[in-house]
Amino acid sequence: MMLAIAVQSVGNLVFHAVLGRSLEPADYGALGSVLAAMTLVAVPLTALQTSAARTVATSGLSGGTGRGVLVGSARTLLLLGALTLALAGPIAGFLHLGSWWDAALLAPTLVIAGLLATARGLLLGVGRSALVASTYLVSTAVRLGLGIALAVPLGVTGALLATVVGELTALVMAVRPVWPAGSGHTQSRSPGDLARTTLVVTGLFAFTTVDLFLARHFLAGYESGAYVASATIGKTILALPAAVVSVAYPRMVGAWSSRTGLAGTLRSALLVVAVPAMLGSLVVVALPQLVLGALYGESFTGSEDLVRALAAIAGTSALVSVLAHAAMARGSRAALLPWVGAGVQVIACMAWHSSALVIAAASATSLLLVLGCLAATEGRAWRSAAGPS
Repeated sequence: MMLAIAVQSVGNLVFHAVLGRSLEPADYGALGSVLAAMTLVAVPLTALQTSAARTVATSGLSGGTGRGVLVGSARTLLLLGALTLALAGPIAGFLHLGSWWDAALLAPTLVIAGLLATARGLLLGVGRSALVASTYLVSTAVRLGLGIALAVPLGVTGALLATVVGELTALVMAVRPVWPAGSGHTQSRSPGDLARTTLVVTGLFAFTTVDLFLARHFLAGYESGAYVASATIGKTILALPAAVVSVAYPRMVGAWSSRTGLAGTLRSALLVVAVPAMLGSLVVVALPQLVLGALYGESFTGSEDLVRALAAIAGTSALVSVLAHAAMARGSRAALLPWVGAGVQVIACMAWHSSALVIAAASATSLLLVLGCLAATEGRAWRSAAGPS
């Protein structure tokens, strides 16, 4: 899984690098904002993956379980997809997109990504992680190959279509083994747990991505493209730590419920997640010109300071992710603090948005605020719970 996610991260960088060289800066800014919006609608659906995995972990994948879970997810996703399609016009206007179709592609992405997350969860629940990893690899290969081929004749729309087709190909791979014949009882899932998980995951994504949408909205074409390029470099740093969080979170849940090894579990999670993130950000901070030139050529020359700032912000954000998951593991509302951070960024950028570095400064201020609050709440909670035992 980690190898597949590493390949996906590299493929994502190559995808952005090729298109950043092929498209005009303003067009690349539009592409980056829509791709981020696609991720925005897909990220909350990762909660479906966790829920599906729990469903089949105990009852197995025989009979109609896989079919029942997928059909149940499809009903909800189709309604959400229709709502997203209805809002395509306002979305296109807010992001200054040249075509309504570019925003409309968010609707099928929502449905496909949600079903793919559900199918991957069913597979992970019965231990088929190799197949799940292969869906990441195939999706990346299709997206990269088709995106480069379609970007020249179709521009932004071609690149977006390649992203949708890549996810659809992975969905076909994942659904085939989890759609067995016959019937069977489907274990019910907890709507409350799914809702809480979705809310926390969405808050973390909004916290780390809202600055990109604000930059696209407030900055001119070239500056918005430079911000998207710099943010893409920074956020790629978080890919592998995010994969580790998915492994660390169940351990934190188990430690909290049993009240054993609390301090060690939280400390090891922070180290395993934060160390690679911080090392990655330090490399970019030390060599911004080299990284920027290797990926985007001369398109965004002069953005080195912005790359440094956003890389440092991304690396530090890994700590927020671990602490928010620690709060979620103990059922605390502190896990929702990233929503507060996202709100602070919006308010600050509405008042001050004269340049890309000013927007980055608003993001950094929000990061320090949320990190300080989470460190205080989780440090106190986990130490006090470990004390009596």
